[in-house]
Amino acid sequence: MWDVIPQPGLASAVVDFTNELSLLTVSLLGLVGLSAGMIILLALRHYRAQRTQPAAQTAPAPADRRKAA
Repeated sequence: MWDVIPQPGLASAVVDFTNELSLLTVSLLGLVGLSAGMIILLALRHYRAQRTQPAAQTAPAPADRRKAA
């Protein structure tokens, strides 16, 4: 941090960007929220698709190996 010693005759100014940055902050938070919502939605759709698929059935093993050939 730089310390500046004020001297007489020098002008100092403070620029307040609070109003401009608030719109940027709201926009960025909205974008992050939208992205998170889409990720959650896609994860739920994937989970439901995995759960509702029927399991593949395996063929029963033949009792005699000669019949299998």
